[in-house]
Amino acid sequence: MRTFLLSAALATCAASGANATIVEVSIYGYVGYNAVREGVLNKFDVPSGSAVKISFLLDSTQYMNDPDGLPTRGYFVNQASYAATFNGITVGMQNPFPDGQIPMFVVRDNDPAVDGFFLSTGTAYPAPLPTTANGAFGPLGTYFMSSYDGNMLSSLDIVGAVGTWDYTGLSLFGFNVDDGGFEAMGLDFDHMTIAVVPAPATLGVLLPLAFRRRRR
Repeated sequence: MRTFLLSAALATCAASGANATIVEVSIYGYVGYNAVREGVLNKFDVPSGSAVKISFLLDSTQYMNDPDGLPTRGYFVNQASYAATFNGITVGMQNPFPDGQIPMFVVRDNDPAVDGFFLSTGTAYPAPLPTTANGAFGPLGTYFMSSYDGNMLSSLDIVGAVGTWDYTGLSLFGFNVDDGGFEAMGLDFDHMTIAVVPAPATLGVLLPLAFRRRRR
C-alpha cells in the first residue's frame, strides 16, 4: 500500500463502483508565525496571515485498525493526491516516502472520551508527514490533530465523518509545520471538510494521479 502504481489505481477505481468510497479531506487555516528562513516555504514568501490548505484523497476500504486495540483507524492517504498549499505555494508529499512507513489520516472514536482526527504514520498518536519542501534539518512535515467532544462520531467509518468540522465541540487542536522535531511554522486551524467524491468523478480524479505517479 505504500506505492500508488497504475495497477493499484485501476483496482481502486473498479472497487469504488462497488463497495469503496473515495473521500477528499481538506484542512484549512492560516499562518500564525513562520520561522523558516530558506526554501520554498520561507517566511518572506509565506508571511504570517497567509492562507493554508492541506488536501488529499483516500479510499474508505483501505485502512488499518490500531493493532493494540485503541479506538482508532488509519486510512491510507493517496500520496500522489496530497497537496499542502501555503500562500499559493504548493508542496507535495515526500517521494519516495520513508521506507516502511505509511501516511495515514486517523479517525478517533471515544479515544478515550473524545472523538477526533490526526495525521500520522501510525494509529496511536499524531506525527508529521514529510513533504517535498526542505527545512534546516531535512524535509518539512505537516502536523495536524484535533479533539472533539466524545459524542461527535458514532464509529470509525470515515464516511460517517463526512461534513464540515470547525470549532463546534472542539476541545484541542495541533496544527504546524515541523522541522526535525521543532515547530518551524505555527498554523491556526479554521476548519476541515470531509467530502465524498461523486462516483462518476472518481475515475477522472484517480487516473491522472496514477499516471503522474508512474512517470516519477
